[in-house]
Amino acid sequence: MSEQFSENPGLLHVFRAAHGWYELGLAEDAATELSTLPPAAQDLPEVLKLRFHVARARKRPEEALSVAELLTHAAGGELWGWLYRSQALHWLGRTLASYDLLLPKREAWPKAFEIPYDLACYCAQSDRIEEARSWYSAAMALSKNPTAIELMALNDPDLEPLWSDITEGRLG
Repeated sequence: MSEQFSENPGLLHVFRAAHGWYELGLAEDAATELSTLPPAAQDLPEVLKLRFHVARARKRPEEALSVAELLTHAAGGELWGWLYRSQALHWLGRTLASYDLLLPKREAWPKAFEIPYDLACYCAQSDRIEEARSWYSAAMALSKNPTAIELMALNDPDLEPLWSDITEGRLG
């Protein structure tokens, strides 16, 4: 947690309350709670991550993209802002941009399964199935829990073009 939270227990209380609303599936209440944070706290990485998830739950991809962009600036050394930016672009129908902007981040985080997983999604949705298979296999190779990745993939509509390959054990 950010140092600002430890210095101000009231901020931490509001953040935890917002997170609780989000976990209960009450994204509107979470957004309302987050809006009570002072401006200086709005751009803390923890807050930005939660704001992204809340925007996604509220089906606001433009807002999610804006928050993800802020996160890339506030915490550019963390993977999440870059992943979230590409995910938001994908939700906006800009899948090729999602792929193009995420691909170079693979060098910065070569052991993060999330990058090849998301690249597999973007390829699968761009009718680049062979490339999607390759990225999915790379994600599986990097994962500490391949079974969880497989279950996630079989519930991910973006990877539907690979579902038969996954269930028949041809990928991994």
